[in-house]
Amino acid sequence: MSKLLWIAVLGVIGVALLVMFPALRRGFSELTPFGFRSEPLVVQITSGDGQLVEREMELVTLLGFDAIAAITDPSFAPAENAEGWMDRDELVVGLSINGEHRAYPIKVLSRHEIVNDDVGGVPVAVTW
Repeated sequence: MSKLLWIAVLGVIGVALLVMFPALRRGFSELTPFGFRSEPLVVQITSGDGQLVEREMELVTLLGFDAIAAITDPSFAPAENAEGWMDRDELVVGLSINGEHRAYPIKVLSRHEIVNDDVGGVPVAVTW
């Protein structure tokens, strides 16, 4: 992988580790005494014969509002520094704008779900 890709990977992982734990603690503190919140939800689905039917489901909330913190100011490190903690075939979301390149590891995005960044002078929200 290129050096810039490894820079991106290391930066995103580093920021994720710094942000993740306080956000998770805040999220768990907002839970009900029983560990989750639940509410009924009615959705419309299409049955096998093409008819629109309503089905009642239950919406379960495990984490409090904004419990998963976005990465809002990612930093990046040289790609060669990532060899110790990333596999060569590890999945990333890649982005190139105006000659600037980024790689956001799926492992990090799975924990944070969104990275707010500026790539090539363009503000972006990378989501997973």
